[in-house]
Amino acid sequence: MNSVAIKNKLTYFGDDLKTKFTSFNEKMGKSLQINLIGPIEKGIEAAKLQAPPSHVIEGVDLKVLPKFICYKAALLREKLSLQFALALVVGAFLILFISSRIEVSTLYSKLRSKEYILAPGVQDFTPVSPQRVPDSHVFNAAMDFLQMFGTYSAPNITEQYSRLAENMSPELKVQFELEAQSWKAKVKDENISQILSVMEKEVRSNNNGFYQITAICKKDTYANGEHLGSNDVVVEMVLRLIPPQAGKRWFLEITKLTSQDSNAFRTKNSIGGGK
Repeated sequence: MNSVAIKNKLTYFGDDLKTKFTSFNEKMGKSLQINLIGPIEKGIEAAKLQAPPSHVIEGVDLKVLPKFICYKAALLREKLSLQFALALVVGAFLILFISSRIEVSTLYSKLRSKEYILAPGVQDFTPVSPQRVPDSHVFNAAMDFLQMFGTYSAPNITEQYSRLAENMSPELKVQFELEAQSWKAKVKDENISQILSVMEKEVRSNNNGFYQITAICKKDTYANGEHLGSNDVVVEMVLRLIPPQAGKRWFLEITKLTSQDSNAFRTKNSIGGGK
C-alpha cells in the first residue's frame, strides 16, 4: 500500500471523528441547557408569560375593597356614636353641676339674708344666727312684756293686755284672756293702778330658740290714788324665737307666763332643791 492511500484513509478517519465529536458536543450542550432550567426558572417564565387578573390593579385585589370600606364605615360610625354618647354624658354632668351650684348659691343668699334683721325702732341691723339672737334683744323684749303685764291703770289695762296677748302663743293667749277677764273688770270697778319695777332679771337659753326669763320685781298697787302697799313678786316667762312678722315689734313669742310672791317662789325652789 502506497503512501497516498494511507493519507487518504487517515483524512477520512479524521473527518469522521471530527463529525462524531461535533455531534456529541451539540447533544451534550442541549442536555446541559435543559438541566440548567429548573422549576424556579420555569415559574418565573410562566409568570412572565401569564397576564394578571382583571380585578388586581398594581397588586391590590379589588374584590376585598367593598368589605374593607364596610369595615371602615362601621368603625367610623361606632366612634361617632361613642363620641355622641360621651358628649351627652358630659352635657348632662355640666347641667347638673351648674344647677347644683345655682341652688347652693341661692341657699347661701337666703341664709345670708337671715343673718341681719332690722329691729323695730333701731336705725341699724341686729346680727342674728339660726335659733339665736343677741341677749340685748331678748332683754329688751322681756322688759317690754313685763311692763305691759305689770304696769297698768284702769283706763289702759284692756289695751295693755291686748298688746301683750298678741305676743303670746295661741294656746297661752286663749288661757290668758280667759283668766284676765275678771281681773280687768275688778281693776276698772275699783280704779286700781299698778306699777311694776324690775329689780333683777336672768335670761337663760337652751340654744334651740327658747329663752327662760326670771325677773324679781317690786309691785306697787294704788286704788283711787291711794297707795295700798307694795310687795315683791317673781315673774317667769318662756320666750320662743319666731320668724319676723308684719305688725309684731319683737320676733319672740311668749309661751309661758306666771307671777307669784317671792316668798312662795323661794319656798318652791328650796323644796325642789331639797328633792
